[in-house]
Amino acid sequence: MRISLKRIMEQQDMQGQYYDLGKDFSNFRRTIDGADAQIKERFEQTIGQQLTGKRIRAQASRGYKQYVKTYEFDVARISLDDYYDNYVVVAQDNTTPKPKEYFLKAGYKIQILGPSTGQPSPQKGGDPKMQKPQVQQPPTPKTNPDAAQSQPMVPPPKPIKEEGHDTDTYDAYGIDAIEQDVKKWIPDLLKKPETPVREFIKKLGWMKKLENGKSIAMYQVTLPSDVLKAPLSQQALRDILTNSSKMSGTISTEFELKDITPSETNDMWTIWIKKTMADTTSI
Repeated sequence: MRISLKRIMEQQDMQGQYYDLGKDFSNFRRTIDGADAQIKERFEQTIGQQLTGKRIRAQASRGYKQYVKTYEFDVARISLDDYYDNYVVVAQDNTTPKPKEYFLKAGYKIQILGPSTGQPSPQKGGDPKMQKPQVQQPPTPKTNPDAAQSQPMVPPPKPIKEEGHDTDTYDAYGIDAIEQDVKKWIPDLLKKPETPVREFIKKLGWMKKLENGKSIAMYQVTLPSDVLKAPLSQQALRDILTNSSKMSGTISTEFELKDITPSETNDMWTIWIKKTMADTTSI
């Protein structure tokens, strides 16, 4: 069998070559994520045009998979947030010093009462006739707050049960709140500090109030390696988060690095952050 000189040269040129499938696949995933972000933004605008700046009465909950009842409130902003791979419609009400988030129940029609009034939502929601019957919750067992703090903080292993019947429930920690936290330090890690930090936040976090007056929040951010100006290290991140911890008024806030995990191809870093908030007046 004769083989042409051209074929022999091609074979020699190809010997020792490798194809980095992980790199191209990561670029594919990033493209898909970018397309998802554009679709998400478009529908946020569509829903926001109907509800932003309005006073509404809607079936909603104050946390992911919590009790659903009728609330009446002003809508300042609409976002579609990914919570454990489930998208939820979150309406933000800014009529109180600390903005409130309402998780809208998509299966019910929303009543538009008129333009925003600037008044906070009544504590018990809207028209009692429209509310679901209240279900008696079993008492929450008391826990040792010191023991709770000493345990490793991990996200709930599964979504919280419908209607909040789980005795160990968590509130959602919103995308906006995470963005406010991380925009203080993420730009220092980037080649382009002006990059919007919101694109590194893929899902909501969670938070829980302890019996000692403290609240603990957990959330994650994902940072592609190619946007970083230097490789990440645990010690460097711990130092950065320590600098972000602050004392403001009567509220003490502390940030702590719980985990940092590279992807298999080292092109993406997943960072878990624990935030502790304490009312110093109750300590």
